Amino acid sequence: MIAWIILIVVLVGIDQLTKALVVGSFAMEGDTIPVIQDFFHITYVRNSGAVFGVFQGLADTYIIFIVVMSIAIVMFGILFFKNDFKNKKTFWYTLSLSLLIAGAFGNALDRLFQPDHNVVDFIDFRGIWTYVFNVADICLNVGIAIFIIDQFFLEPKRKNLHG
Repeated sequence: MIAWIILIVVLVGIDQLTKALVVGSFAMEGDTIPVIQDFFHITYVRNSGAVFGVFQGLADTYIIFIVVMSIAIVMFGILFFKNDFKNKKTFWYTLSLSLLIAGAFGNALDRLFQPDHNVVDFIDFRGIWTYVFNVADICLNVGIAIFIIDQFFLEPKRKNLHG
């Protein structure tokens, strides 16, 4: 269990460090540095909405997001701590929960401590889509994907083994 908690802390640390670097390195929102011209940029964006900019610009939504993220962190935390860490067959389940906790926590910290309560986004694959995201978002999306795969394909096999 300790290794998984360390993973969560490291991922949240990477998320917060990269966001701090972006905030400290760019003069204003919208500034961008092309890494691969017209494909991958580092672009400073402040997201007041949810994933993919949903609910962007609605007044005081950060309070709702803080409540929802707090509930998610508690729910993922309960599942995490109820998990059998010694069972190697739950590796993907544990990884998914760790990623979900790290991602929710990373973005919740922005909602709580950024002066405007917006999430700092900066990973901009403009050659693929228009959305800008961050490390916490990567953790959330990969965590959700792994969780779904685990629950639909691996969990039934674990249940069949144990009757």
